[in-house]
Amino acid sequence: MNKKYLHHLLKDQAVMEEMAGQASTLESLNESIDSAQFYELLSQNESAVSSGSLTTAEAIILEKGRPPLLIQDGQWEEPSLTEIRNWLKPTRQALLTAIPKVGRVEILNFQSDYIGTGWMITEDLLITNRHVAKEFGKRVGQTFQFKQDSAIGGEMKVRVDFLREHDRTATAQFAVEEIIYIEEDSAARPDMALVRMNKSSGHLPKPLELDSELISKEQTVAVIGYPAYDTRNDTFVMRNVFKGIYDVKRLCPGKIIGLRGDGKVLEHDASTLGGASGSAVMNLTTGKICGLHFGGEYKVANVCVSAAWLRSRLAELEPLRISGLLAQMEKRLAGTATETEPVPEGAGQPPPPGGGGGAAAAAAGSGGGGGAGEEGRPSGGAGYDPKFLGKKAEWEVPLPVLSSKQEELIAPVKDSQDGLLHYTHFSILMNSERRLPFYTAVNIDGGQLYNFVRGNDRWFLDPRLKNINHQIGEDLYVGNKLDRGHLVRRLDPTWGATRKEAKQAEDDTFFFTNCSPQHSKLNQRTWLSLEEYVLSNANTHDLKVSVFTGPVLAETDRPYRKVLLPEDFWKVVVMVNKHTGTLTATGYLLSQRDHMGDLEFVYGAFKTYQVALSVIEEATGLSFNLSEYDPLTQAESRAERVIEGPEDMML
Repeated sequence: MNKKYLHHLLKDQAVMEEMAGQASTLESLNESIDSAQFYELLSQNESAVSSGSLTTAEAIILEKGRPPLLIQDGQWEEPSLTEIRNWLKPTRQALLTAIPKVGRVEILNFQSDYIGTGWMITEDLLITNRHVAKEFGKRVGQTFQFKQDSAIGGEMKVRVDFLREHDRTATAQFAVEEIIYIEEDSAARPDMALVRMNKSSGHLPKPLELDSELISKEQTVAVIGYPAYDTRNDTFVMRNVFKGIYDVKRLCPGKIIGLRGDGKVLEHDASTLGGASGSAVMNLTTGKICGLHFGGEYKVANVCVSAAWLRSRLAELEPLRISGLLAQMEKRLAGTATETEPVPEGAGQPPPPGGGGGAAAAAAGSGGGGGAGEEGRPSGGAGYDPKFLGKKAEWEVPLPVLSSKQEELIAPVKDSQDGLLHYTHFSILMNSERRLPFYTAVNIDGGQLYNFVRGNDRWFLDPRLKNINHQIGEDLYVGNKLDRGHLVRRLDPTWGATRKEAKQAEDDTFFFTNCSPQHSKLNQRTWLSLEEYVLSNANTHDLKVSVFTGPVLAETDRPYRKVLLPEDFWKVVVMVNKHTGTLTATGYLLSQRDHMGDLEFVYGAFKTYQVALSVIEEATGLSFNLSEYDPLTQAESRAERVIEGPEDMML
């Protein structure tokens, strides 16, 4: 990895001196740190920079010196260094005003939740990158059109969410109505595109103002955008600097470290990843936008189109003249619209009960996610299908078998002999004593998946249980850091012949029967991605997978509000290997044991493990009868493998 930006950070006298003053505290944060190298780096000795991948010492310095600050309720988290706090103070008002004007660009029914970042540049125009817009748009003659949606037909549907904050469910979604312009694919042209936003779902954020000042090296800036998990980058760095939290809005302070092409392109050293393409880069001296971030790898080459290049190119664009928007644009670019905007009401403050207000509240209903059936009634779907993976008898995957003692604890269900609760594409068996599932079972068809943007979550009790109290309800989650954790992932069953069927399945995942308490800061990215890893595996037959999931209901679980909180969760993923024609069954464990404490803890580390199915059977008392198809049982004597990505999985 190129260490250019690390070398530049070491020359930042004020930042490095402050970190040196906190050396002993920083060193104690990680037991694996190389103390000798750490203190050499803090003394600004560039020769101490390693030649290979980033070390723990280097990662700590990057994370403190160029922190990617999470934004919640319109306010960024406090940087640990006074020097970084001082950078942000002079333009605090401008930053708070700018944050709600930057949004996440999302394509409905797409393979990923979102594709980049964009921000308002006129009253109804949003600017993003060319390479972002080309995911959904194309040139046809002298105009631009939306691409076709290969999953459901018709034009792709695109929206922008101007919220999407960590641990927050409120949304502020607006549809992209028209593609105004996508710049030609050439290094001689800025990486930019313009789209018109639909105003019908609420009041669009006001536009950001482009800087008219020439920016210079060492100028402090802040990038506002949505860094995503980026497979191009060092997973160690991302885990240590971004703490495994991706896809949400961040404020990333840094400095301009270079100018290219007569100032057309600016280099900066703020912490960005893929997903931040199209981010707004603010000059922390003027409080105006000095650049449109368009590329780079973490700490390798972060670059943005300068405001000066944007101004000159926008003035040239014929599509703006034809659409009558140039006058509006020129008014903004000339700096005539310089009125001071108030900080949005509630910025930096907790949201009202129910989450969100204003545009967020107006748009919240437009984006799917979180609200089950009619008046909280399940869809009445057929549930889990044991023969889902194929017609061959040897491909049948029956439900797990309980012990005789466990069978006595099955929660009775109205009009059901076996206690199974069936939903669209999944089923659940409840434990009456623990009021949590023995297991959930879901079928996933990767060839028919729909992607629904998550809205405001609404959870419901399932009225089909004979005793409604055989499920844990809302009371457990009030006034603490516990999250309602989906067992069947929200987007696992969202497939079908029609979009309506898939939406029905998503709604069904929001019943408390499909919920288990988890700490809100538990990082589940690897855990939640297991199904995606398997579906993307070239050996998966027909893109079909069956998944069993549940909490480990241990007698040693700690009590909280008369509920025993599970500390471990398990998952069994079953597919057919298209080359061998046989089943493959793999098991995984996620542990919260280092996190629960008294629910007022400092967040610690966790791991996802691939384990032999026998380990899960022993922990849960369930029998899967699939061990002969478990590659870990066959290939290794080790009981577990740490999973941090698809390359760690044995399928």
